[in-house]
Amino acid sequence: MKATSSCPSARLHRVLGGLMLLSLLLAALVPSTNGQPKIIEELAELRCLCLKTISAMHPSKISSVEVLKAGAHCPKIQVIAKLKDGKKVCLDPDLPGVKKMIQKILAGQGSTS
Repeated sequence: MKATSSCPSARLHRVLGGLMLLSLLLAALVPSTNGQPKIIEELAELRCLCLKTISAMHPSKISSVEVLKAGAHCPKIQVIAKLKDGKKVCLDPDLPGVKKMIQKILAGQGSTS
């Protein structure tokens, strides 16, 4: 028969030790944001940035628009609008008005002027 420790404090120490090791491992895997914005930006480029999109935004509230083409990082086109108040929102690229805007932006990137 296997002898097991029935002492609650011994089990607690084992659990706490395991949690401490896990927290150290997670801390090593997650990059620090102190003084390293470049790393965070590079990591953000490896996934879709627009998880939620909005279906309506008056053009007068938008100061600039960025179109991210589909690629290995994200299988869909992403349209990020920077508002005049500094906030960023994702627009639904399937809306007719947004589609026209995407076509104009992409057409302008292809021209050599």
